[in-house]
Amino acid sequence: MDLHINKHSNADMNATIALIKNDPRNKVVGRKCKQEFPNYILDSLREELGLKGIWYCYDIAHPDNWSPLSKSRSTAIRRFVRRRRLYASSSSSIALWYQQMEHYPKLKHVMEGIWQNEIYFWPMNELTMLMNRALEHAGVASLVSITVRCPLTTEFRGRFTLLMAEQQGEVNLLKLEVLKEKLVQVQRDISIELSKEINPLLDYNIVSPMSVYILKLMVLGHTRSEISSQLRLSAGGINYHLNSLKQSLGSFTTTQLVYRATQLQLI
Repeated sequence: MDLHINKHSNADMNATIALIKNDPRNKVVGRKCKQEFPNYILDSLREELGLKGIWYCYDIAHPDNWSPLSKSRSTAIRRFVRRRRLYASSSSSIALWYQQMEHYPKLKHVMEGIWQNEIYFWPMNELTMLMNRALEHAGVASLVSITVRCPLTTEFRGRFTLLMAEQQGEVNLLKLEVLKEKLVQVQRDISIELSKEINPLLDYNIVSPMSVYILKLMVLGHTRSEISSQLRLSAGGINYHLNSLKQSLGSFTTTQLVYRATQLQLI
């Protein structure tokens, strides 16, 4: 595969990102447009590289690092594929993911391959007949997942899956390594813009949005009584949410919890 990567590509990507951020139309729609930010970047990258599409998610490093997921690999896979915060280079690409969603739990070794390898080639001959048929209809001959580290925390990753028209045997590994460096930059910009809004711990239901919101209110200086009144929760309900959050994040005190939640970009 001949990826169209050249010496000007990083500068072009920086220019694209700057245009998106500064476009007055984007400022008008505010938060909605901000959440669409990854889609704009992915579409620009897809066009630059001549790909059929790109899937992206902001992910945990590995399910085994989180007890709610490590107990059941099936649960981890189900939450991975049904995540709310999945982005793609186009509406047709995202539709292709959801169209095949029911098949992914049958491919545990593929999910493990994505979690464990920085560059992973999907075994196309092991996908279901229906999956291959849908991919073929979309002009996709191979899938390659590339994982890059998040610059804000060592516990999260950016996962990009490239939908390619070429067969795996035609893929140039050296150019994939070059592409990976470009994706590091893309992940950096997505992390800076959206890390708190697309947090994978919320996407996997490892932590509850309500629990995180209660902690945010405490950090902002609200008393438990004020929080209880505002959210119409009993004192026991407040304690339940905080204790649940402590357990999920491996904290023993409220101070530790605030530090850990900040470290994981929850607050």
